[in-house]
Amino acid sequence: MDENQFDRSLSISDYAYRIIQQNFQRFVDLEESVFKDQDTEPLHQMRVGMRRLRTSIQVFGNAIILPQGVNNSSIGKIARVLGETRDLDVLKQDLITRYQPLLQKSEQAKFEQVINHLHQKRGQSFLKLKKTLKGDRYQNLKQSIQDWLAQPTYTTMGNLPILEILPDLLLPLVCQLFLHSGWLVGTTMQTGKVSLIPIENSDELHQQLRKFSHFLHDLRKQIKGVRYQTEFFADFYVDSYRERVAEFKQIQEILGTLQDHVVLRHFLEKTLKTDVSKVLPSIDQAMQEESRIFWQSWQPLQAHYLSLEFRQSLRSLLTETMS
Repeated sequence: MDENQFDRSLSISDYAYRIIQQNFQRFVDLEESVFKDQDTEPLHQMRVGMRRLRTSIQVFGNAIILPQGVNNSSIGKIARVLGETRDLDVLKQDLITRYQPLLQKSEQAKFEQVINHLHQKRGQSFLKLKKTLKGDRYQNLKQSIQDWLAQPTYTTMGNLPILEILPDLLLPLVCQLFLHSGWLVGTTMQTGKVSLIPIENSDELHQQLRKFSHFLHDLRKQIKGVRYQTEFFADFYVDSYRERVAEFKQIQEILGTLQDHVVLRHFLEKTLKTDVSKVLPSIDQAMQEESRIFWQSWQPLQAHYLSLEFRQSLRSLLTETMS
């Protein structure tokens, strides 16, 4: 049997143990590479591992009894510290690989000012990261999880077969996703009917992003959680389920690119203390063009998820586990 395939007679508690163990080991194994700081990828993967661990604890919360110090908050505090450094790595990569080649000669000095400030902030952030990973909070968290893995405890619900409970775990997540306000950014509504604002109406779409980007950012966070949770159970469903999981990842990436622009613009304007268009017009123009590209990628998916037929098909899919 493939190591990624699981016995479908497993109880919730057995399956919860496997998922928690895998994701805990995933980020613990990356500690040494993160400390070396020779490559940005280990930090990214460690952050993902912690997020997935946090998600797994949320998913199986009704079936497992964890030590008091292992909870959403304690893991989230560590993940946020990793995230601060990771976000600065993404900023640096985007600025140097995507935007620096576009600069006019007159923009070089201001760009160097931004890069120097970024290096300084990244250095400070990495020192904080190392201190956090060597500190009591992280070490106690690791020890508590290791203790639980050595002697796991469960609730009565943990004895139920995983196949019996899967739809009850997943349907509320997807229904909440459908109800998110982010799907309505860039739309108009008349007599209860939702219509997408045409791509050609770029000024209005731009205003929508300026005004409501926080809804899209929150939608991205929610869909990331749904993606992780649905990935945990892919082995119990047919191929069309995996297609939906892949689509969640695609949506997360598209919305992530948009959020990167928001973070980048904020960083540039805070560093330069002026509007980006005044001192780095080449970058400002590129980001405006990328906003147009965002809508071209986003609107087909947006229309898909606003479709009643699609929503009904996805709800139905989650109730049909493999026998």
